[in-house]
Order: sequence, then C-alpha cells, then structure tokens
Amino acid sequence: MRKVLISITLLLLVICLTADAQWRSKTHDEYHALQRPADIKIDGDLTDQEGWEGVFEAVTGTDGEPYCGLEFDGNVKFEPHGGGTWNGAKDHETCFAIVWDEDAVYIAVSVTDDEHNNAANSGWNGDSIQFSFIPNGMREEGQANILINVALGNNGNIVIHNETLHGNPGLNADQVQIVRNEEETETYYEIQIKPDNLGQNQFEEDYEFGLGICVNDGDNGAQAGQKGWSGWYPHAVVHGKNPSKTGLVILTDEQLAVEAKNKLTTTWGRIRSTK
Repeated sequence: MRKVLISITLLLLVICLTADAQWRSKTHDEYHALQRPADIKIDGDLTDQEGWEGVFEAVTGTDGEPYCGLEFDGNVKFEPHGGGTWNGAKDHETCFAIVWDEDAVYIAVSVTDDEHNNAANSGWNGDSIQFSFIPNGMREEGQANILINVALGNNGNIVIHNETLHGNPGLNADQVQIVRNEEETETYYEIQIKPDNLGQNQFEEDYEFGLGICVNDGDNGAQAGQKGWSGWYPHAVVHGKNPSKTGLVILTDEQLAVEAKNKLTTTWGRIRSTK
C-alpha cells in the first residue's frame, strides 16, 4: 500500500510539472535586466538620448529573439476576450525592456496598436497595462501579489490604479508617463519602480522578482473595453491573480555603453542571451 501511495504521489508530481511546462515559456521565462547606461527621465520618450538606446535589441531570450510579440500559454501571442478580434502584430503587439540602478527599476513598454481607446478612463477596461509583481521572486501560489494598473484615458489623463499593495506605497504621478503616437500607431509606457514599492531598501545585483505584464487592448465602436491582451505572462493578472504565472526578472551587473552621439559601441559586463 505504501509503495502504491508513493507511486501515485510521484505520478501527480510529474503531471503537475508537465502542466507547468506547457504554459511556461521555454525561451523567455527570465529577463536579465541591464544596469541603466544613462539617466532616464520618466517622460514616455523611449527613443531619446536616455537609458533605452539598444536595450530592446540587446536583451534576448535563449533563442536570440527580443522580448517582443511573445507567446504565452504555449503558442498564443494575443488572447481575444469578450468578443474581441485580433488581426496580427499591426493590430496589437507588445515589446518591453527593463533597466535598473540601486534607486529604481525602469520598465519601458512599446505597444503597437492601430486604435487607442480607453473611453472608460479605466486601469483595465480598455487600452491599459496591468502589472503583477512578486517581490521575493518566489513564483508560487500564496505569495504576495502586488497589482498596479496604468492607462492613458480618452480624456487625456493618466490613470494609476494601485490595486493591491500589501502595505507598500503605490506608484505616484512622477513614476508613470504614457505617450500615444498616432502617426506610428504606437503607445509608449515608461514606469519607475522604487525599492519601497516592492518592500525593499534598495535594488542590487542578483535581486529577483516575479513580473507579469498584461497589456489590454480596446478599439473603437463595438470593440471598446477589454477585448483581449498580450504581454509577458498576462495570466498572472487575468483569469485569476496567479503569482505562479509570472516571469522572473533578474538584476545583473551588465550594462550597454553608448558614445556621445548615442551610437551603440561596446558592452560593459557580459551582454548575453538569458540562460
């Protein structure tokens, strides 16, 4: 009887591990964040002479591809919701980059979106981003799941919804900027996360935290509201708040070096694909 119980336990463990492997990315499960190579102003400009030059391209998954248009739950890049539709990358696609120093983690998200609509001026019910942070990096159920939503409403106001904080301070207006570029049909999000937002004194090399990025999509007319999402492990936020379904961010000693003309020249540390 004891052998049977042990066999059943092992079988259930294998089934759980297999199920986990089906939805966790084989190539982009970890993001190795670079130290910021230059000062960053939270202004929503991801192309100016700041700390983002080359970062989107330099940090890649184990397949050498950047963190852009990522699949989740195996092979889905966009998940329609509530009658929403998706017509490919020009309709909706998410790319992101992360850099850090001891005083802040900076998250830049560039969203290709043919129509920006947030008529509800909501942190979730329209074009918006919902973030899930697991401060201790333990991606397991039962962990503290900090939830923060940001959006650019149709009224022009930036929405910051500090949903669940577990006693930590939420983001303020100085830490969030969102800019819509209608000509390029892109929306740029720039977020500053301070140590106390995650219950830390300061950030340092090798610090790890779980992160889920759910980028909601809402278009005009009948497609208004939350009609689907893309991002990086968006199921950390939707279909339940799931701490285990986050990616892992690791702060590294690596840094990109750029010359005065803002051209990528050399690297400091060890720029490499995540392992």
